Amino acid sequence: MTTQAGRLGGGALRSLASLLDDTDSALRRGGSAGVTVWSSGFPALDDTLTGGFRAGELVLLGGPQGNGKTTIGMQFVRNAVAAGRTALFFSYEHEAQTLFERLVSMEAAERIPGEVATVHEVRRALESESGGLTLEDVLAPLPGALPALFALADFGERLHIHESNTSTTLAEIRRIVDEVAQQTGEAPLVLVDYLQKVPIREARDDDAVTAAAEGLKELALQAGVPVVAVAAADKASLGAGRRMRIHDLRGSSALAYESDIVLILSEKVDIVARDHLIYDLGNAQRFSDWCVVTVEKNRHGRAGVELEFHKDFTHGRFHTDGQEVKERLIDERVFVN
Repeated sequence: MTTQAGRLGGGALRSLASLLDDTDSALRRGGSAGVTVWSSGFPALDDTLTGGFRAGELVLLGGPQGNGKTTIGMQFVRNAVAAGRTALFFSYEHEAQTLFERLVSMEAAERIPGEVATVHEVRRALESESGGLTLEDVLAPLPGALPALFALADFGERLHIHESNTSTTLAEIRRIVDEVAQQTGEAPLVLVDYLQKVPIREARDDDAVTAAAEGLKELALQAGVPVVAVAAADKASLGAGRRMRIHDLRGSSALAYESDIVLILSEKVDIVARDHLIYDLGNAQRFSDWCVVTVEKNRHGRAGVELEFHKDFTHGRFHTDGQEVKERLIDERVFVN
């Protein structure tokens, strides 16, 4: 099943009159005349993006290493399939088994209040000799793991993980997206982790990044899907202890031009103004538990919005009930001894 955005792609020439007729026909049939929107599962982010991620959009996730880019990307994917949609995760960084371990702990924490199995506990259980036990038997001793496993099984057919490598080119990504859409009858939310790993033949450095960004944007438009891509930082730009911005992404000029949405993740304690720390030293510990998601670019809504979400990396996730940051933020990182 192809979305409206997908049908209008491919360089087709259309008159305004035909577009008006098609829009009217879609409304008369009781449907929507706009593009399909996938909720991120984070209400404050969806409000800022006027609903979520749209078909045809390229969304970039940037931030220093270890700030949770893959984690929040996985939550976007999990939230989409939990809501009944389809998602496809191209992982150049992690094996499918590693992602499954994270999903078990994430799902347990999403569904069950209180103490549930951590990512490390799930990993330890699955890596131990089972003695011929079933998956249910192995996970049963871990709090919350069995309900999480059953939930994952319920939407397992809608979540697709591809262990990507140097042969997973733009053409291969497009082929797999089309295959999943044909099998499921629905265009998937696509996550690529990460953009700079997409192989581009006979291109180097910024030229390769440009080609990858252009290719993923073209895929989003032609297939009628949102493509969320993790983007690596330019290491040289982070050496000065500055807050990361869109121009700090590797191949930044192309990424800034091709993308529709750019989300930059930062440690709150690193970017909050010093006066919030020196008058209350306890704030340093509290702020270290929060991540700031800056909407640096938003083609269809407000940009420059600073949202904060509580980290729960023990269970491989962020709490989804975030809000706009109230404190003053700065571009120079603050370190407190």
